[in-house]
Amino acid sequence: SMDYYQQTKERLSYMGWAVNPFPLVWFKNDNSGILPDPSRGPRRVYETAFLASRGDRKIVQAVANVFPAPITKRIHMSEKNEGMLRHFFRMFVDGYSTVLDPTAGSAGAIRVARDMGAASVLGLERNQEFFNRAKEAFFDDE
Repeated sequence: SMDYYQQTKERLSYMGWAVNPFPLVWFKNDNSGILPDPSRGPRRVYETAFLASRGDRKIVQAVANVFPAPITKRIHMSEKNEGMLRHFFRMFVDGYSTVLDPTAGSAGAIRVARDMGAASVLGLERNQEFFNRAKEAFFDDE
């Protein structure tokens, strides 16, 4: 959430993460997004993510820090577009990667990382219904 952007960035830095000053941005080009108060502000049609690392691992491939893609909601209400995930993951997922998604939801990030050849992937989801649907989609894609 942009409401906690600075606080989150400061905490990550405090914990030893080198946080890139420029976030990754998913522009939801179908004009979908949250409209918290139509009388007082615009629709929020983007999501951001920090690019942070520990140590000095270089990226695999440079890509643009903004990617336009529509939303998808096959499995989970906060599902991420897999084309967008693939675009950003090109920077850091390879055969040496271990990918953990502690809020897996639809398991899209785990599917994309697996398909890109990550050495190990693990997704955690506390909601049993989402877990079951994500598990089914994960193994159907194999």
